[in-house]
Amino acid sequence: MGRIAQDFKDAAFEDFVCGDVFHTTHHLDPAVVAEYDRLVEAPGSRATVPPWVYCTFLPMFRAMDSRMKQGSIHARQTMTVHGSAAVGATLDVEVRVAEKYERAGRRHLVLEIVFSDAERPVCTSTGTYLWGYATR
Repeated sequence: MGRIAQDFKDAAFEDFVCGDVFHTTHHLDPAVVAEYDRLVEAPGSRATVPPWVYCTFLPMFRAMDSRMKQGSIHARQTMTVHGSAAVGATLDVEVRVAEKYERAGRRHLVLEIVFSDAERPVCTSTGTYLWGYATR
């Protein structure tokens, strides 16, 4: 199954450099897909993964071998689904530090996450985080 969020240390804002790239894999476990479907009230079995299954921090944490500093705020996210992925597939995950800046005393980190199968990107997610903001 892999480590859960609580198993990761908090990453410091200073640990990241624009252009840094981190890698891992993400297994689209049938039980996890079914649980996501239950939570969003989308019953029924399926052969391909719905978009909401990509809304998880664990692949990002696993790739970076750390998690967002506690108190970070997930401020914005865009997601583009490029194609379908089969339930049960294992996707490659690339996390890239797209931007890092400070504005009005707030530290912003923009991370792009690309989920890919052997042939192409399946889903791209870009999230903006106010790093450690709530702990100030």
